[in-house]
Amino acid sequence: MERRNYEGSRLTAADRRTTYALIAVMMITVFQSTSYYQLFNVNPIWIQQHVALNVGSFQVPIPWYQSINSLSSILAVPLLFWIWRLQRLRGREPDDLAKIGIGAWIAAASNLILVAAILGSGDVPIHPIWPFLYSVGLGISFLYYWPTLLALVSRAAPAKVNATLMGFAFMSLFISNTLIGWIGGSYEKMRPVQFWAMHAAIAAAGGLLVVLFGRRLSRAFQPG
Repeated sequence: MERRNYEGSRLTAADRRTTYALIAVMMITVFQSTSYYQLFNVNPIWIQQHVALNVGSFQVPIPWYQSINSLSSILAVPLLFWIWRLQRLRGREPDDLAKIGIGAWIAAASNLILVAAILGSGDVPIHPIWPFLYSVGLGISFLYYWPTLLALVSRAAPAKVNATLMGFAFMSLFISNTLIGWIGGSYEKMRPVQFWAMHAAIAAAGGLLVVLFGRRLSRAFQPG
C-alpha cells in the first residue's frame, strides 16, 4: 500500500515538462518585475532630484506617483478585458506567453519615457507629466504579465505541485526585489539616463526571451 501511494505521488513525464516550463516562465517575469518595482525604490529619489513638482502654486506629492500606478492598474482592468474580448472574437487574442511578453515591452517603453524626458530636458527640471506617464505605463504592464502568470500557474500546474508552484511564482517577486536593491545601489554611480535605459533593457530582455522561447514553452501547457 505504501509503495502504491508513493508511486501515485510521483509526477509523470508530462507533469515534469509542464513544471519546468512554468518555472522558466517565472524566471522570465523576473525581468519585468525588476524593471517594474524600481518604481517603488529609486524612482521617488529621482523624482525628488530631477522633476519640477511645482504646478503653479501646488506641489505634487511624490507618493502620488506610486498611487497613480496602482490606480491605473485598477482602471485599466475593464479596458483590457474589453480589448482581449474583441481580440478573442476575432481569433487574435494573445496567449498567456504573448501577454507576458507584451507586459515586458510595455515596461521597457515606460522606462524609455523617462529616458526621452531626460534627454529632452537638458539641465531643466523635468515636467511632472513624464513620470506620470511612466507610472501609468508600468501599471498597464503589470496587468499584462503578473495576473496572467498567476492564472497560468493555477490552470496549468499539475495538481500535485500546484500550491508549490504558486509559491514559486511569488518567490520570483522576492528575487526581483532583491535585484532592484542591488541594482539601485548603482544609481549614484550612473547618470539618470543610463540608469533608466538599463531598466528599459532589463524589461526588453524579458520580452526577447518570450519571443525566442514563447512558442516552445506554450506547447508544454497544451494537453496531450
